[in-house]
Amino acid sequence: MSSASKTAPNRGALHPFDAKYGTDTGGYLGPEELVKGRINDAHNYGYSAVAPSVFRQACRRWRETLPEVSGRIEAYSFVDVGAGKGRAVLLASQLPFRKAIGVELSDELTRIALRNAARYIQVARSKAKLRMVQGDATKFRWPRTPLLAYLYNPFDCQVLAQIAEKLAAAAASGSGLVDLLYVNPTCTDTLMRQGLFRRLWTGQIAMDEADQKADPYGTTWDRVSLFRLK
Repeated sequence: MSSASKTAPNRGALHPFDAKYGTDTGGYLGPEELVKGRINDAHNYGYSAVAPSVFRQACRRWRETLPEVSGRIEAYSFVDVGAGKGRAVLLASQLPFRKAIGVELSDELTRIALRNAARYIQVARSKAKLRMVQGDATKFRWPRTPLLAYLYNPFDCQVLAQIAEKLAAAAASGSGLVDLLYVNPTCTDTLMRQGLFRRLWTGQIAMDEADQKADPYGTTWDRVSLFRLK
């Protein structure tokens, strides 16, 4: 607990998103708190949720890269890889994606995410179909639609490399369109060496004041990168 307090001194703050919707998406869990003897447990980077203001800005910047004629967000499925308690999926459901899906290895976090989704649907208007899946992301069956895969730095580079390969295979048998929105992109070098994706942009996205006050790490911005399958 002491190491977690140093890593995330503001881990107990109630986030305005949860106060508004009655959900439980905030806080911080260290990697050791999520190890339960499952395959790939040891590769996790812990849990915290994206700031809504960062997520919305990142999605806006992503949409600006889509082709004017064929790049309709309604054609894309959003998949949060390592979804945790599901905040990003709930935020994505406010946009007109074809589907908003969360994939989470931890059954404990998946149960929380399912409760959050049930609560959120009661009090918010979702534009996308919302779904939470418990399972190993390296074994997930990706939709054959255009994809926006989302990661909030959930695990190490070894697993990310496997995910990238699976996405490329899914694209080859599906639409061929896959983008990767990566918050705190610590494994960028791995993606670049693989040569499957090209980086469209990287930038620092500032949190709004409410998100800054509730951020478990006490930070004011996140680095975000967008990659597109070649």
